[in-house]
Amino acid sequence: MTPSISSPQHESISASQVRRSPKGGLTFRIRGVPLSWAKEQLQVYLEQQEPDSQPLVKSLACEIDGYSKTATVIFQSPLPPEKTSKPWNISLSEPDNDDDFSVSALPLRVDGAFLGITTLFTPPVGDHGVDIVAVSGLGGHAYGSFKDKNGNYMWLQDALPYDITNDDSHHPMARVMIYGHNSAVPGSNSVQDIDDLSSALHSGLLTLIQAQQPKPIILMGHSLGGLIIKKTLINLSKSPSQDDQNLFRAIYGIVFFGVPHGGMDVASLIPMVGDGPNRLLVESIGASSSILDDLELNFHPSLGGQGEKEVTCFYETEQSPTAQQDEEGRWSMSGPPTILVTESSAVHCRSWEHDSVHIRPIARSHSDIVKFGPGDSYYNDVRDRLYGVVQRAVGLEA
Repeated sequence: MTPSISSPQHESISASQVRRSPKGGLTFRIRGVPLSWAKEQLQVYLEQQEPDSQPLVKSLACEIDGYSKTATVIFQSPLPPEKTSKPWNISLSEPDNDDDFSVSALPLRVDGAFLGITTLFTPPVGDHGVDIVAVSGLGGHAYGSFKDKNGNYMWLQDALPYDITNDDSHHPMARVMIYGHNSAVPGSNSVQDIDDLSSALHSGLLTLIQAQQPKPIILMGHSLGGLIIKKTLINLSKSPSQDDQNLFRAIYGIVFFGVPHGGMDVASLIPMVGDGPNRLLVESIGASSSILDDLELNFHPSLGGQGEKEVTCFYETEQSPTAQQDEEGRWSMSGPPTILVTESSAVHCRSWEHDSVHIRPIARSHSDIVKFGPGDSYYNDVRDRLYGVVQRAVGLEA
């Protein structure tokens, strides 16, 4: 939850970097892709419609409602500012050649914010056995927070779906999704608190149980994302709604990455937000927060007994830079380093989960605790823990 200093629409990069378009390009989401289209068709169509931007389709997955597909696309050449600052449309009109494209009355919708749920990977219907949803942290970008800092590799998209497989068929079995929320730190106009953010996540997760046989759900939260998950689970456990109870029962695994259950060091963030409308949100995740005390008091009782749900905690062991303002009034994460979330704050497992299976260190800073590159040994550890959680979730369902 090391906050992004710039808009979360741009994977936590600065405005000047947006204009330059960093090496590898920016990743965007494209919604409304016709179900009949394959990845190759979308690639050709985008090349025809946006030839100067050098589009590269990374993923194409069926959406939760089953009516369309969603893609992630890298534009490798700089886009004009109006296309990086707000959503835009690409018309689904017939191309000028004889390629057989399906045509929809609705345009493709392109955005870089990734708010709400974005499906990164959907396994074939017969192999689908579990849903995994990752929730980003304070000021974090839903996609960029989990992307390798040195390129376009994104482990939730490029590795995890192919590592969580069915024991019998060895086919991918996990539908993998990310969830984004607008919790920018500087310059925010939002008065959202954890309750508001939890309510929005709650609504998004309800779409996962619309199927006749909903799959077990694994929720992963980075920092503030974990607190949002905790509040959502507490509310679900107390709800009289049948849909809410169905969703609550479907959720089995909760995986926390650097979540400040006991608070985090927000001393450098308070001057950044000043008297802004989001000051209360930032203060609510600091040490001695009554909101965190309430979450801690109610979270474990909401989960039920041993075997009903499972909690895993990863904690950081490296210091993070803090927020600092330069002489021109610009903020950057270049201040004195510190441990933002201590081990004691990040570990919130129950008595039977206090072991090396459920509590794991990662030698990374607070922001980097969820960033893994190809062949990363810490990814391998996270993968193995997730695989175990998935197998127990599927076994419990059976």
